[in-house]
This record gives sequence, structure tokens and C-alpha cells, in this order.
Amino acid sequence: MHAELDETLSTSLYSQLKKIILDNIKSGKWPVNTKIPTEVQLCDMYHVSRITVRQALNDLKQDGFLYRKQGKGTFVREPKLEQNLSRFYSFSTEIKKMGYTPSTRILNFEVTGASPKVLQKLKLNPGSKVYAITRLRLADSEPVVLEISYLPYSISKNLKEQDINNFGLYGTLIKTIGCHPNKAEESFEAVLMNQEEAGYLHAKPKDAALRLERCTYADSKLVEYCISIIKGDKYTYKITLM
Repeated sequence: MHAELDETLSTSLYSQLKKIILDNIKSGKWPVNTKIPTEVQLCDMYHVSRITVRQALNDLKQDGFLYRKQGKGTFVREPKLEQNLSRFYSFSTEIKKMGYTPSTRILNFEVTGASPKVLQKLKLNPGSKVYAITRLRLADSEPVVLEISYLPYSISKNLKEQDINNFGLYGTLIKTIGCHPNKAEESFEAVLMNQEEAGYLHAKPKDAALRLERCTYADSKLVEYCISIIKGDKYTYKITLM
């Protein structure tokens, strides 16, 4: 038995069909990479026109739930992680809200001299030192973000790698320094991954990615400048305009 579409409802038939297909995907009835019924089969199953089916499928493709293989049919796409940019956020907290298990691998942790760009971003004096912390961020053990964070050494002298492993970067700033990050400025651009980035993110060189630059504040004090490379096929950002 298949759910019946109701022509007497104010909701269009294609919207009703779209919801049914989406429910099948979200419930796991149609798992990731499963081939879904053809347009003709969907017409027969739900007694609707080919135009109605095509409109529903096109919407779901645009929304990232389906993909098409030429000559083979339409398949369920692995959903992207969606980050809402309407408020301050931390990666780990947001990944948990999405129903995934976050984890982090620290690839590098060192005190070093700051480059001119890092000095400018953090508003530091020439010759200032910073912590440079490179981390791989994962969701359900799948790498999605490669990032390097720079923090002024002058305000974070007691920073320890083990604390970041245990509490996360922002959690460590709160627990060990009493510094509460609460504001950030971010900018994005589309890029192609280089070989090193692709290796860490289980991708191919020149695969599409987002490059995010983030300046984080604790009230009015700059506490972090971060550069992130984000897998374009795994993560998406949503902006709410009011």
C-alpha cells in the first residue's frame, strides 16, 4: 500500500508527493545510494502525472536529497550537514544537534611567530607569538573540516593540547583562561582543494570546497583567527535574513 495523494487539499499534489519521498528517505526506507522508483513507476504508484513526479524529483535534487546517474536512474544522496549562520556557534555543539557524533584530531600544536596576515587579523604587534593549532573535525568519524586556529600567545599561555582534546578549543578557553568566546566574523569563498587538504578530507585534489576565515571575539577581545577548508559535498551553510 502507498499513501494516497488528496486533490482536495490546498497543498499541491507535487508537494504531497515530495513529502512522501522525503519521508521515505528520512525514515531509512530508502537508504543512501538506493535507486528509487522510476518516474513511470511513481506515476503508477501515486496516480499522478509525469509532470507532477518530475517537479517533485527536481525539487528534491536541488535540495540535495537525490542525484541522477545518466542512463541508470535516480538515487538517494547522502545528506549534507547544515550549519545555520544566524548565531554564534561551535562545531562540536552544532554537530551534536544534527544527530551526529563529533570528534577532533589534533594534527599540529605549536607556539610560533605570526605571519603578517595573522598579525593583522589578530591586531598583534610585530614579533608577537601565537599558538597554531591544526585540527581535523569529524562527524560520525567522517572528516568534514580541516582547520588551523591562531590564538594570541599573550592571552593563552596556559593552553595545553590535552585540554583541547578533552574540552575542545572554546571549552578550554573557558575552563583554563576564563575567556568566553561569544562573537565571530566569518567570510567564505569557493576553492579547490590542494593535495594535502584532499588527503586529510578523504577527497581528490581539485575537489570543490569552501574556505572559511573566522575571527572570534570574547566580548571585544580578539581571541582566534581560524582558516577552515570544508568539504563541499558534506557540509552546507544556511543564512537566515530578517
